[in-house]
Amino acid sequence: MEWLPKQCNKHKWAPQTYQSNLGTVQNLIIPYIGDMQMQKLKPYHLEDLYSTLSKTPCCQYYEGKKQVLSEKQQQRLLSGTTIHEVHRLLRTAFQYAVEWGVLIKSPVPVDSPKKSIQERAIWDADEMWAALASMEDPILHLAVHLTLVGALREGEVAGLTPEDLDFEGADGTGTFRINKCMQRVQKASLAKTGKGCILQEFEDKREGSTTTLVLKKTKTASSNRTIFMTAVLKEELKHWLKRLEMDEAVEPERYRNSGMLLRLPNGLAVEPILIRKKFIKWQDEHPEFTRIVFHGLRHSSATYQLMISGGDVKAVQGTTGHASANLLVNTYAHIQQDSRKKLGKKFEEGFYKPRTTPAQTVPVESEPTISVSALLELLKDADPSVKAQLRLALLT
Repeated sequence: MEWLPKQCNKHKWAPQTYQSNLGTVQNLIIPYIGDMQMQKLKPYHLEDLYSTLSKTPCCQYYEGKKQVLSEKQQQRLLSGTTIHEVHRLLRTAFQYAVEWGVLIKSPVPVDSPKKSIQERAIWDADEMWAALASMEDPILHLAVHLTLVGALREGEVAGLTPEDLDFEGADGTGTFRINKCMQRVQKASLAKTGKGCILQEFEDKREGSTTTLVLKKTKTASSNRTIFMTAVLKEELKHWLKRLEMDEAVEPERYRNSGMLLRLPNGLAVEPILIRKKFIKWQDEHPEFTRIVFHGLRHSSATYQLMISGGDVKAVQGTTGHASANLLVNTYAHIQQDSRKKLGKKFEEGFYKPRTTPAQTVPVESEPTISVSALLELLKDADPSVKAQLRLALLT
């Protein structure tokens, strides 16, 4: 695995990326072909590996050790996307082997395994609005509201600070910036990758913990973006900032101001995992709503915004910060602003409108019509006097 640290340094991986790739090598590659000599590996060996993995349960290995799985866990198999990731890492590893002169040719098959497209459950506008209205936990309500308006990732929601808010931005519409995210990472991974992308490391109160909470730069440049507020969200944010001031005034000597927008009453930061736990608890209490993961809120918002924008991909992409089509987004960002402001207005008008049952309308019978070509065909053999009357009617 000598290539892994080199790849990490070359591409400046974030701790989470290093941790993910290390887990793939430890749990999905080494247990299956780790004993084979590199020089004897052939493409068909790796094809066999992909085939084996396609029938393998998730979490069969953890940190390189085989796990005892329940019957339910055994039914959840590795996805095509995960196997594609194995292929990608193997291709990189063997490219290094060829470059270093260890091998003459890479044994990795030319064709990569197909990624699997998994349909995620999402909410429509009525479900989003009704769900938000039923959330009484102020932290969860604000986190979900921000996510729905800005199609945010959970780490981006937790990574917001009061300084990111601009209530007078966009000619008084109000904006908030997305330029960082919060993650809990392995300390060992952080030691391997360094702290180049880390903006802040939060104090860890748990003795002997192997993880640490960090605030880091966003994954890609396109993730840095400005989101337009809605009037309702703007008011909620103003009330929330007053609430933070009141919390600090209760016991200022014990208040631990983390500097984050989402804080616990004692001032400590709200972690992404806490937002997820609050959302799961709310779902358990409200089974009438379609069960979705917290990230499904981002998909729900993006889908709704695409719908109300008439498929204006560039405007919606500017809000969601998806990395695909970066060139278009970055090049035409100045053109998108007006379109995105209109999109924000459409979102507000459609999302917060009162829900009423539309009255049924009785279809109106239209008058019979006839095409010009059909009329000419009918008049072809008509009496000359009829033709003359028609000509007179058209001219008067």
